Amino acid sequence: MKELMTLAVIAVFCAVAGAGPAPAQEAECPHHEATIDSLRMCVEHAFEMGHIDSHGIAASLLAKLDAAQAAYDRGEPWVAVNMVEAFVQETEAQAGKHIEADHAGHMIMHAEMVLAALST
Repeated sequence: MKELMTLAVIAVFCAVAGAGPAPAQEAECPHHEATIDSLRMCVEHAFEMGHIDSHGIAASLLAKLDAAQAAYDRGEPWVAVNMVEAFVQETEAQAGKHIEADHAGHMIMHAEMVLAALST
């Protein structure tokens, strides 16, 4: 069942990614990897490109991902899942405010891929 969920998330991602040409700035995001580190790089890139307009919001999102990675490294994947879910909730709350709505959707999709990978 978990493998089916992972495949479904990947299929949705591929469908969205293939929906049309992405702007050049988006192509640099390492969204092809379902890792916490890759999601972290995505947030850093979004802040650098101005998709996240608040240093405080970017720092808060990165802190959640750092905590998720630390939990995963300690052998506590359930804690990592909780932290990535908190990342998703904050991203949803800031979509259209301090995070461009389209890019918030991208980061949420990326986080869902990470959650699927952590849950296997």
